[in-house]
Amino acid sequence: MIDELVCSNKVVGLKQTVRAIDEENVSKVFLACDISPDIFEKISIMCKEKGIEVEHIKTMKEIGNICKIDVPAAVAAILKNVL
Repeated sequence: MIDELVCSNKVVGLKQTVRAIDEENVSKVFLACDISPDIFEKISIMCKEKGIEVEHIKTMKEIGNICKIDVPAAVAAILKNVL
């Protein structure tokens, strides 16, 4: 649910999300459907391998708006712990 992303500790953006996934500090990922197919596949595979739930969001702009940033974002993630 999108409300989770608004109210939770999170990271926004590809590099920060990939790092958090690698550190096994992510409980859920929000992935934009309008990103490069290569990036979409990379994040999807990483999440599947780590058992992380993925919610698909229609556009990068929508993720940016939800996260209250002024730019579109390909991906955002809810953190398990505060970094």
